[in-house]
Amino acid sequence: MLTNPEPIEMFSGIDATEIITRKRWQPTNLDLALSLLVTFGLPFAAAWLFEITGGATASLVLYYAVCCVGLVWWRKGGLDYEWPQQWPWRLFLLSLILPVLNTTFNWIGMPRVNDPLLGVVVTALIWAPLNGVMEQLVWIYVLDTWRCRWTNGWQRWAGLAVGIVLIVTLVGLIHALFWGLFLPLNPTQPWGTLAIVSNTALTAAYVLLYDRSGSMWPTALLHTLVDLQLVLVPMYSIIGDL
Repeated sequence: MLTNPEPIEMFSGIDATEIITRKRWQPTNLDLALSLLVTFGLPFAAAWLFEITGGATASLVLYYAVCCVGLVWWRKGGLDYEWPQQWPWRLFLLSLILPVLNTTFNWIGMPRVNDPLLGVVVTALIWAPLNGVMEQLVWIYVLDTWRCRWTNGWQRWAGLAVGIVLIVTLVGLIHALFWGLFLPLNPTQPWGTLAIVSNTALTAAYVLLYDRSGSMWPTALLHTLVDLQLVLVPMYSIIGDL
């Protein structure tokens, strides 16, 4: 636990040491190493497992169970799924613009898969909320490790900069190397590029919602809405890819 921390202004406008204090968690050099391993190792490992097993099941176990839950719980002591004392309504409602934009871009440019209806329903009811609850746990762990490691001088700003680069890198690699192997893609230009830009903005929204609320719930709800449109627009079922 950090005692009498000096304040750090983050890009979200929240004192980073407030995050450390409320979680009773202080990143160590081990966390720095683990965050690098996750960022540059997990996407390749998930893709490799998909290729050698012929499906996504083993990769999802590695991603969700080992990295999102196991690693984060071990290092942080929890998953931050306590209900927020105050819901960040203004930011949350503003953030809803992004899944609406994503839905619009994908509706225009994404080919329809039209998988069996039962599989689409199962994917929408199980995978979309599961992924919405899980994925950002390890993403934000990577960011928190670097932005909360140091509290003084140039190191705090360097840590924040590295953390931002790493979370963007992890999100980009996991989508390009793993999710891109089987999830529907939007190949139509400029709509596909606009969807990528929107997804990048969503990563920032996930972090801001988490920082403002002190809880993963607002982020998880927004992420689930994004995943739902990815399922329902092309009528996609993940069952055949497991």
